[in-house]
Amino acid sequence: MSRRKKKGADRKNGADLLREWQRERLLRDRELPRPATGPSEVTLLAYHFRPESQEEERFPFLECAIRESWRQCGFLRTVVVTHAASPALRAFAEPYGIHFQIQEEKSLVPGRPETMAADMLLRLHERFTTPFVLVVQDDAFPLRPGLGSFLDDWDFAGAPLLRDHWWTNLLARYTNGHAMDGAFSLRTRALCERAAAEWASRGGRREPARGLAENLVYTRTLPRSVLSYRLAARFPSAREALRFSYAGSGPFTGGVPPFGFHGAAAFKALSAAGKIP
Repeated sequence: MSRRKKKGADRKNGADLLREWQRERLLRDRELPRPATGPSEVTLLAYHFRPESQEEERFPFLECAIRESWRQCGFLRTVVVTHAASPALRAFAEPYGIHFQIQEEKSLVPGRPETMAADMLLRLHERFTTPFVLVVQDDAFPLRPGLGSFLDDWDFAGAPLLRDHWWTNLLARYTNGHAMDGAFSLRTRALCERAAAEWASRGGRREPARGLAENLVYTRTLPRSVLSYRLAARFPSAREALRFSYAGSGPFTGGVPPFGFHGAAAFKALSAAGKIP
């Protein structure tokens, strides 16, 4: 089997494993009392703009990601950015009042992830008021407690997208940046503001290009091309980033489970290593 086919098979098998785990976990999470309040300086934020035909099937996975984040981090003020709030989303948010905010954004187009990337580059800093934002998705969320240990260290923390090699860390030190995943990430509002200003100055308000990856703009493009951004931003090394999250770039060999993960292949690898609760 070719490497590409094997990777696709791993992703498919991992997706089945992840979704089965989420269905069972959600049934338990819904029965738990509201957790104690988490760090007041962090907002939990997710984007949700699935086609209407997928809403009934896919929304429970986002609900599970949010409830698991509360379970592991404590109850956090929460924001969901959506193209149109569904009845299921409104029913989920209603018991939490002002602590769970739904923000409708008409520029989000189901099936076009670049519209989310453009919003995250230009307007993410406007969607929360706390010093930090913890970004999650329906397949990217915390697996264990420990959020507090990552606050104040870096301006952006996400799973490394390159393996932990000496040359990777050398490049990261030289450019003060390396490619990190954004689906499960912790960011400071200060960095979000700076990234938005730099992206807008480069004409980023035009129609977003297909394939736009906001996480790479934050962690690779701007650090390499804008000196003031590079000098101001604090990024972890690949080894430090792997403590925060794992996205399936190479086999997971760490002894301690990462704080979180992103993606079905990563979930499968962590499950095989006995790192899933």
